[in-house]
Amino acid sequence: MPVFLAFVLYFVGCMLLSALLLPWLQPLLHALFGATPDRALYRFGMLLTFLGLPWLLRWWKLRDKKSLGFAHPRPWRELTRGLGWGMLILGLILGVLLMTGVRQPKPGAITLATVLSALGAGLVSGLAVGLIEEFFFRGALQTGMRRSLAFWPTALLIGLFYAVVHFIRPTPLANGAALNLFSALGMLWGGLGNLAEFADYADSFVALLLAGMLLSLTRERTGSFHFATGLHAGWVIMIRIAKRLSETNHDSPWIFLIGDYDNITGWLAAGVIVLFILIYDQVTRSKPLRSTTH
Repeated sequence: MPVFLAFVLYFVGCMLLSALLLPWLQPLLHALFGATPDRALYRFGMLLTFLGLPWLLRWWKLRDKKSLGFAHPRPWRELTRGLGWGMLILGLILGVLLMTGVRQPKPGAITLATVLSALGAGLVSGLAVGLIEEFFFRGALQTGMRRSLAFWPTALLIGLFYAVVHFIRPTPLANGAALNLFSALGMLWGGLGNLAEFADYADSFVALLLAGMLLSLTRERTGSFHFATGLHAGWVIMIRIAKRLSETNHDSPWIFLIGDYDNITGWLAAGVIVLFILIYDQVTRSKPLRSTTH
């Protein structure tokens, strides 16, 4: 538990530092990336989290490849397998959403060029997001927690942390408001305030919580985070493709299957992920759990 609290406080501290520096850095960030203040605050906070991680890992003695989840004899094979399974899981979810009319193809959007463009963009962003997040959550944090905590409590806590991070993104700067220290802190506080509106996104939150637990289970059973990284990237790729080629039909009687977070995750995704957790746990249970405590 001390490791978990340390990682949470570290993340919050990096986001706070990002808010404090944003008024001076926003002109540069906007010129380089065209980022709005709220997006710049979040992305710069994530960058600070990544850059400062070596010092946190040194403090908790998480420095060798095995502890960090890199020690797998066939990393590219695991990454590729995870990528395929991730695309399959999201493909099943999207297939149901299309069959029920919750999502519909965009007129004229499905062309070879569009599909290839969405696939390429999804692959790049998926691998980048998957690698960074899995290294943080399922690599370093899971190893540190497993030194003193059983697997399922560890997976639940990491899953909660993982889901919360997705719903505390800073709120946009009010129209006409100047970007200064107080407004930057206000955007950050607005993101934290989103947690009070839990009922509005409970379906997507539960889906992300379960997704985090599935990712932790693959980390536990394989001894590395390569499969989890591929799995995560596969999800991102399919979501990117779905958003590029289809749109939400809010008049569908099955609209309750998705949440407003991204109009894809929701109760349907939660059910499918639970099914895959049960299947993966059963298939790999006969194999001894690989230690993540050293």
